[in-house]
Amino acid sequence: MIEEIYFSIKNIKETKTRSFLTVMGIVIGVAIVVSMVSIGEGMRASVSEQLNAIGSDKIMVVPSGMMSLQGPPSESLPFTDSQIRAVKAIPQVKDIVQIFYRPTTAKFRNEVESMWVSGIKRGGMNQFRKYYNIKEGRFFSENSFDEIDIGYRVADKIFDNKVHVGDTLKIKGKNFRVVGIFGEIGNTEDDSSVYMSLNSVRDLFNAGNEITMFWVVANNKGVVKPLALKIEKVLKKIRGGNDFNVLTKEQLAKRIDTMIGIITFVIGGIASISLVVGSVIIMNTMLTSVLERTREIGVMKAIGADDSMVLKIFVAEAGILGIVGGVIGIVVGAIISAFIQYVGTMYIGSSFQTLVTTKLIISALGFSLFIGVISGIYPAYRAAKLNPAEALRYE
Repeated sequence: MIEEIYFSIKNIKETKTRSFLTVMGIVIGVAIVVSMVSIGEGMRASVSEQLNAIGSDKIMVVPSGMMSLQGPPSESLPFTDSQIRAVKAIPQVKDIVQIFYRPTTAKFRNEVESMWVSGIKRGGMNQFRKYYNIKEGRFFSENSFDEIDIGYRVADKIFDNKVHVGDTLKIKGKNFRVVGIFGEIGNTEDDSSVYMSLNSVRDLFNAGNEITMFWVVANNKGVVKPLALKIEKVLKKIRGGNDFNVLTKEQLAKRIDTMIGIITFVIGGIASISLVVGSVIIMNTMLTSVLERTREIGVMKAIGADDSMVLKIFVAEAGILGIVGGVIGIVVGAIISAFIQYVGTMYIGSSFQTLVTTKLIISALGFSLFIGVISGIYPAYRAAKLNPAEALRYE
């Protein structure tokens, strides 16, 4: 096989321009696939980081359908204080963090922008210290109805003018004083939210004792799974149906991973079309090479080269073109991926990242080699089946 590879490399060097153009077809295809798939891999890594910050001892309880990107469906029934008390009475429940949120608009000076307003009990913030870090100021007071904390993007990105501690935002006609600004969480929605006490946001939206969602904090992470089943059983009995989801960290990660997997598959599938184009280019180049080297092939076969050797030479040549294109494509794709992350971080936040994994690199190399070899099989077969006498007479 070493001899066949030697002849293949020699033939590639003799047709540098054509070989370069052929390789570029694979380079473009692999670069697009690598850069697009790296977005999905980055999303997985980002979600994993945020779930780790939340902790393994917590269980999320949300209305059915809330895992969509638009939040809970309008027809979903909110949770109530009585349901929260029933869950809190379950053994192994250490604490419950209640959250009520709504989309609204906020006015700063003469500018009005859309954002989310979240209400949470002040003590609940202590359960998410790794997630919510105050960069400036302090947490809002539990008994205050006019104090708010704001996300990083509300302070620095959303309005034309930066919002500082002590400034005032008007929400639904009521003035709220900014007493704290969170550091960047990395989640666009959370970084673009306003936070206030649970009673304040309920009063603001005339929501009575409604709760949008809540987190259950277990005594320890070892009881999380059985506790989640107990919570589901209690709520199902009280609410008269299964119109909610009880999700542990692992279940939440699995759901999100499935969503990201679908997105990555679609993006990767679309990008793979460019690799099909690259395979057609390789096949065309190899067929042209067979025609141009017909006489050379005849000489080789006349002096003892058998069909197998000729076949191996052309398949090896196509495989080398594929692997070289794959290597360059991975490098170019990594550069494009880094650029996408740079732009994405500017407009979305640190939660947006791309990731070129070892698995992705190996898959891209393997696929580019596969494309090259498959594309070269038919031309190689044509070359191997040439009649030596006819090939020698070919001009």
